[in-house]
Amino acid sequence: MEVDSEAWQWTVIAGAGELGIEVSPEQARAMSIHARELLQWNRVSNLTAITDSVEVAIKHHVDSLAPVNMIPQGAQVLDAGAGGGFPGLPIKIVRPDLSITLVDSVRKKTSFLNYTIGKLKLSNIQAVHGRLEDLGAQSAYRAKFDVVICRALSALEDFVALSLPFLCARGCLMAMKGPQAEHDHEIDDIDDDVLVLAGNRLKIDIHRYTLPVIGDERRLVRLTRA
Repeated sequence: MEVDSEAWQWTVIAGAGELGIEVSPEQARAMSIHARELLQWNRVSNLTAITDSVEVAIKHHVDSLAPVNMIPQGAQVLDAGAGGGFPGLPIKIVRPDLSITLVDSVRKKTSFLNYTIGKLKLSNIQAVHGRLEDLGAQSAYRAKFDVVICRALSALEDFVALSLPFLCARGCLMAMKGPQAEHDHEIDDIDDDVLVLAGNRLKIDIHRYTLPVIGDERRLVRLTRA
């Protein structure tokens, strides 16, 4: 199945539907363009280890949409370590009301992201090259975002330390964890709804879900200031 085929697009639509998320045919087509460019660029740039078309649809695009209904209307969102555009680009396609900044420390990845943003004619979204440690100290980014989200960015302690400087007072952090995350015990061992991470008291909510078709388990960890 080719990533720019109708079958691929309907895989995304049906998969998102199983997670309770509506994706229109136009939005699925936009995601197929993203997927096609991702795989083409991946031939010369290391953007993703996932290249099977079904896995790109489910593990990348459908999984990226899991937080969509939890993000406030019109929010400013930072995707910390966006890589090939996940989860930020699929979220933007389905939620055009959001303003999204994609950050990655690898320039070839941000070049790909800005190229794809232009190809999809998306507005209020940009890719920024830089390290989170450096950008978080700049006034243009510090305390400016309602949501900071990431996929598989090391331990929760590190994620909080790197991401909290970007967060506005009432914002939230969202960490998307895979089935075999290196630091799974952080989540599985939690028996309280308030944690102290990087010197901050944070309320934690864990949303567990299963990816359609593939059946992999996922965890979406939401952190807010206690």
